[in-house]
Amino acid sequence: MKIDKRRTFLYLRGEPGVGKITVARIIQKTLSWKLFWFHELKNIIFDIVEEHRIPKLMDQVTLPVIKFLLAQNQNIIYVRPSPDPKTINIARRAVEKFPNYRFLVVTLAAPYETLAKRVSRRNENYRISNRTDLDKYLKDKPSVNYRGEIVIETDGLSPKQVAEKVLKTVS
Repeated sequence: MKIDKRRTFLYLRGEPGVGKITVARIIQKTLSWKLFWFHELKNIIFDIVEEHRIPKLMDQVTLPVIKFLLAQNQNIIYVRPSPDPKTINIARRAVEKFPNYRFLVVTLAAPYETLAKRVSRRNENYRISNRTDLDKYLKDKPSVNYRGEIVIETDGLSPKQVAEKVLKTVS
């Protein structure tokens, strides 16, 4: 069996409330991979460009950020919302230019009631912290499947169990 020695660009996606960030942080801690999540930059971005909403700004800086991350020659966890095939394709095309990387899309999924319960427990610092916001998000951005994605159901699993499932897909 041939061992794949390439670096991994893990594109981790899922609906709001599915636990992407918690799972990504577990993977980051377990494997010492570089985690990139745009929302960690939101305060800086909002200070600079208050009139823009994060998704619009994220789309404008996605390619330069991905190229920068790939140039670091580290395993990367890139966290984004679920319904964004345009950004997945931007990332995939960027990764293809770096032959020492493989590109994996892992989607975390949960039933609506689970998502609604989780977002309702969030504090108000989150953009989506109640059912009304979740419903609007899901209506405005319906989920789209991506060819070759690996879907992991999170319902009934702890974040650590979900992270273990994700780790099995990247090994």
